[in-house]
Amino acid sequence: MLGMVETKPIEHLWPYLLFLPSESEVRDEFIRTVMASRITRSVLSSFHEDGRVLQRDLIENLPHSNKSILSYLKTLSRFGLIITASTIHNGKRVVFHELTKSGWGLARFYSEGLPSDIEELTAFLLEDYLIRLTTLYKDLGIPESRLFEIFARTRAKAILEDSTKYLQPDIVVFGASAYNTRIECAKIPPTGGLASCSSPVRSPGGSTVELAIALAGEGLDTSLVSSVGNDLEGWEVITQLIQGGVDVTNIVVEDGKSTNESIIISENSKSRMLVGIGPVTSLSIDSPSQVPWPIVEQAKAVYIGELFVEVAASIAAFAKAHGIPLVYRCSVPFWEMGLDWLKPVLVQTDTLILSNQVWRHLNRVMTPKPIQQIRNISDAAIIIKETKNIYKLNVVDEQEASILSRSKSAELTRWFVVGFLKKLADGLTISDSFQYGVKFEEDQVGII
Repeated sequence: MLGMVETKPIEHLWPYLLFLPSESEVRDEFIRTVMASRITRSVLSSFHEDGRVLQRDLIENLPHSNKSILSYLKTLSRFGLIITASTIHNGKRVVFHELTKSGWGLARFYSEGLPSDIEELTAFLLEDYLIRLTTLYKDLGIPESRLFEIFARTRAKAILEDSTKYLQPDIVVFGASAYNTRIECAKIPPTGGLASCSSPVRSPGGSTVELAIALAGEGLDTSLVSSVGNDLEGWEVITQLIQGGVDVTNIVVEDGKSTNESIIISENSKSRMLVGIGPVTSLSIDSPSQVPWPIVEQAKAVYIGELFVEVAASIAAFAKAHGIPLVYRCSVPFWEMGLDWLKPVLVQTDTLILSNQVWRHLNRVMTPKPIQQIRNISDAAIIIKETKNIYKLNVVDEQEASILSRSKSAELTRWFVVGFLKKLADGLTISDSFQYGVKFEEDQVGII
């Protein structure tokens, strides 16, 4: 009985693309006559960096017969890998051969080690491959967008392999991710009207994504917990976060759903946001089972933005039980649901942040004293952007504190939140963190 010889699998593969003829018979001939020839490496490795070689140099320098070399050159020409011409060299007419773009790509396949022009080579191979695939998709009636979704997903996954991961983050941020389309207009036209606006600019965004990137930019170990669709936009969001130094390992990628998309129309300093929400839109995590509880337990502070109330309440209860400072900030649509709806989160929140937009809304619907009504269910410290120039801090059993803000922004920005969370994570009091947040926002946005 013959013994089995165990072979070790090859671990490192050369990530290369070779473009072969589409017809099977021609492809077989190409492999047999071009690639399997015993002189392939000798000839293709003899071309200079400019893609040329003199025929006489091949004949003089290679250990093959003249007939074999000339026959092989003829084969390369037949398959469109080289062109042959003549020129004057040292006063004599000589024959030279020059690689075509396809021939150049094939010659690099036989390089010893990585080619010196690896960046140019990679760009050529990838672009050529995508063009050929796009043509194939069109011929087969497959939407080309599928191809680019695959590319974006693969790109993000490759980056994800070596991305930042924090087991003990400074801040864990919860909220929604989005892909924004921004349009700048001098004036919004009336219904049926027409206005000249800037070309739409599409990019990953959303208040929570921007906050996480800003926190990471300030040197805070930041982990974002959110969700995106398994589409081009979702993977672009993940890629931007990775490049911003944010831990994205706890972002949920939802098959069959699309990433939340928003349209932001700006008119001078004012803006309007239109959010596309549907049954297959990925908004944010929707179950406590998607919360990375061990990571949250190790955090110095937790921030909750746009998140389903049931999930936010579970996180708030967990943070309170483990003594982790929790900051909650939500937008007007959440407040429109009413205090009773938000109560499960508010009763366990340490710090509640109210933007100027939210504060104006509450003053309309909770007359005459919004703070008093919130105090009926929550003892959280409440930070308010009361006016363009006034921040207020309301803490139970303490005198309300006001700070004059010289920030150019009329609204509470992510920079205030970054400064506040930065000092909160350092162990400072809410009052000290509040004051630092106002000053930090002025430094980042500029003062009047």
